[in-house]
Amino acid sequence: MLRPLRSLLLLLCLACTLPAWAGDALPLLKLSAAELASPVSIEHSLLLEDPSGQLSASEVLQRIAREGQPVEGTARIGYTRSVWWLAVQLQAPPAERLQLIIGQTFLDDLEVWLFDGEQPLGPLYSGAKRPFDERGEPYPQFLLSLPRLDDGPHSLLLRVQSHSAINLPLQLVGAQQGQQLIAHSWLQSGLLIGVLIALALFYLVKYSTLREAQLAYFSLTSLCVALYNASLYNLAGLLWPQWPHLPKLLVNLPTAGMMIFSSLFIASALGLRLGRLRWLRNALFAATLAVSVGGLLVEHPYAYQTLNLLTLATGLYQLLLMVLGIVQRRPYAPGYLLCWSAALVLMLLVPLSRAGLIPLPAGFYALYAYLPALSMLLFGALLDKQLERVRRVLLSSQAQAIDNLEQYQALFRHSGEGIFRCQRDGRLLEANPSLARLLGSDLLPDDLDKLSLQRLVGEAQWRSLLRQLDEQGGAVSCECELYDLAQRPRWVYLSLHLRAQQDCIEGIVVDLSERRALEERLQQLAAHDALTGLLNRRELERLLSETLGGTAKRRFSHLLLLGLDRFKQVNDLCGHSAGDQLLRQLAAQLQHQLPRHAELARVGGDEFAVLLREVDDAAALDQAEQLRRAVEQFVFTWQGRPFRLHVSIGMLALSSGVRDWETALNWASSASQLAKHQGRNRVQQFNPADGALLEHQRQLQWITRLREACERGHFELFFQPVLALQNAAAGLHYEVLLRYHDPHSGEWISPVQFLDAAARYDFLGAIDRWVIQHLCAWLAANPRHLAQLAQVNVNISASSLLDCGFHRLLQDELQRHGLPPAKLCIEVTEMVALGELGVSAQWIEELRSQGLQVALDDFGSGFASYAYLRHLPLDILKIDGSFIRGIEHDPINQAMVGSMRQIATQLGLVTVAEFVETQASLDCLRRLGIDYAQGYFVGHPQPLRQLADDARRHGTQQA
Repeated sequence: MLRPLRSLLLLLCLACTLPAWAGDALPLLKLSAAELASPVSIEHSLLLEDPSGQLSASEVLQRIAREGQPVEGTARIGYTRSVWWLAVQLQAPPAERLQLIIGQTFLDDLEVWLFDGEQPLGPLYSGAKRPFDERGEPYPQFLLSLPRLDDGPHSLLLRVQSHSAINLPLQLVGAQQGQQLIAHSWLQSGLLIGVLIALALFYLVKYSTLREAQLAYFSLTSLCVALYNASLYNLAGLLWPQWPHLPKLLVNLPTAGMMIFSSLFIASALGLRLGRLRWLRNALFAATLAVSVGGLLVEHPYAYQTLNLLTLATGLYQLLLMVLGIVQRRPYAPGYLLCWSAALVLMLLVPLSRAGLIPLPAGFYALYAYLPALSMLLFGALLDKQLERVRRVLLSSQAQAIDNLEQYQALFRHSGEGIFRCQRDGRLLEANPSLARLLGSDLLPDDLDKLSLQRLVGEAQWRSLLRQLDEQGGAVSCECELYDLAQRPRWVYLSLHLRAQQDCIEGIVVDLSERRALEERLQQLAAHDALTGLLNRRELERLLSETLGGTAKRRFSHLLLLGLDRFKQVNDLCGHSAGDQLLRQLAAQLQHQLPRHAELARVGGDEFAVLLREVDDAAALDQAEQLRRAVEQFVFTWQGRPFRLHVSIGMLALSSGVRDWETALNWASSASQLAKHQGRNRVQQFNPADGALLEHQRQLQWITRLREACERGHFELFFQPVLALQNAAAGLHYEVLLRYHDPHSGEWISPVQFLDAAARYDFLGAIDRWVIQHLCAWLAANPRHLAQLAQVNVNISASSLLDCGFHRLLQDELQRHGLPPAKLCIEVTEMVALGELGVSAQWIEELRSQGLQVALDDFGSGFASYAYLRHLPLDILKIDGSFIRGIEHDPINQAMVGSMRQIATQLGLVTVAEFVETQASLDCLRRLGIDYAQGYFVGHPQPLRQLADDARRHGTQQA
């Protein structure tokens, strides 16, 4: 890839710097005796490429003057597989013997030819592939003694071929001065390499003491630089001349080592957080090692060229590390960048020069020799400064360690926990006074050998602890049982730590006997009922979860839920002390009726649960019947008064598809509740397909939903208009209805679906209170609507009608919001009003005394006698819809409705017809003299918010 670029650069250099001597003659170098006292560089020459490598020296001499490329300064060819010839003419004093210096170490083959005209004076052979003693003078690079020349100019041809980068810095020097150069070069290289090796050994010794990673990396970098310079100055050839390939071996591996260890040194010395740069570093190191080793196995210019590029990439990577250190504000980053700058210059410029891309300035080869050593010395000084800081930290740490040791000795002597050291076989080496007190003796130093921790904790437990120590990295902690010297068991917390260097085990023992006893007591309390001593609900849930999850050691087959009947009577008549005593006696009675493997638990105030083990349905039913009979026969006596109880039992087979304990308890509770509703004192087995049970569960679910509706506002008030038939309406007249807004499906649900559940579980009162509170608040918030309102009807239940608390709530709400009572009409059903006639009349009169109106709803549905109406203080009579549907086609219904109107007129009551669905029905009712009509024909129920002041104003503006 670099060869076309190199040729282009050579042509540009030729075009810009073509010397005056260019032509058919070779460049001439005239030398005087005075000049040869020091090396004279060959600055002008001709260069010819021989790709085939078959040209002879004579052929080259004839062609190079015409075809050769003029070179000014040092010929830098780079990496190539061709043979290259370099030619120049020499004219030197005849008496002077010349020596040719080629300042490049790794040139595989060298041939030097001298021609007197066309007469060859004989070739000289050399090269890196030859043994050192056959390369010419013992010089670090190449120093060849030329034959003695006469007066005339002589042509000098140099033939070179190499797999390494070809750079040809050529110099001529007198023979006497050449010997001085040899001595000077070996002295210089020896001193340089000696300094680097000494530096490496010095910091290697420091590393052995301080164990700082950057010291090891710096020592290895210095050693690699020393080896590289030893190869560069051919010290290996001088010491082992018979191994010509040793220098290349010593240059490839140290080059890779320099790049790898110097990069590691920089990152370690600066303490850099590499992050993703670590992947780049690893890839760069792997490629460097692969290319270095591959270059030793296969000699090819591409291998050396790749290694040259990797050297350039490593230089850029190290520059990036320096910048990263400055960005991360590492304290010595600028100093490292300054010290490493010389090495970075070498790592960036030398690879480019080897590739023949840039020329190196004069005298650069001298810097090339000294700059690495200078950089390493500078680094050493900076590293020493950094290590001095580390030394001060270590001294401070040492003082702290001594202080900590003294504190440890004090802690060891006075600690409340037992502290010891022992061998792997358990024999105690050292123990503090607390451990002696724990074991029940005053241990003397001579008594330690007689004690063994293995005997104290048990041989099997000790072997297990040793195995865990080996598997878990030398540390283990556990709670175990330990026997003191009196063979009394004690629960302790034992923590062991293995000291591999000292071949001993250190440990701490904490006495947990009191805590363990307390935990067992707490576990007993947490799992058992405080009153009866039976299992509590929490423990029952745990046993159910283990059974249903398949993880239980004891699997249960059936769950019985027992709900006591008439227990509240004992509490109310005799007090809670009597109730507690009853529960304790009954629990003991039930316990005697159960088999040994069954579990009895108290799960509520008067609820018990039984878990039966490994029985079929028939056996479970028999057991449930035994329990029922036991409760039926049980007689509790308190202060001479006997009490009898009954129990309703729900039975659930745990194999009936139940998956969790919540569902199991719910299903068993549903079966128990169904047993109560079907007459009490009976056993009801849960059957998912039982319609009555499903309805019961549905009602239970509705109670939860209704409770959430009151708390979270899932209810909404609707209204249905009431139409005046005989006279024009004096204002708005409607009935308030309740709808449940399902938060999941979003649909509106009529009370028909949940009133039965609310009535069965006494929730109607809570619904009535919610309706009254929200209706009064809504009317007060819409004063314009309230001014136009003639009457609003509200239904209440029997529990609310007979509840003095509801009456106080109604009065308080009307007063708090300042509402006129006359505009509110309370509706009660016929069955409610006539159920307890005297009490109902009293409470209805109470409502009317507050100014409210009262309507009797669904009149006629219960076939009550008209005579009852005389005893109820009413204002309105609402005729049941069963008489109104299709009234225009039914003369009997017309007669009954007409009679109802006549009775109401005699009693001074206003009549309202419900469920009016057609115009014909409406016309018939008007003819019969009914005062008001209500139904889908008059108007469907709509959300009450549509009548709000702001909603009506918005609708008026739109109209």
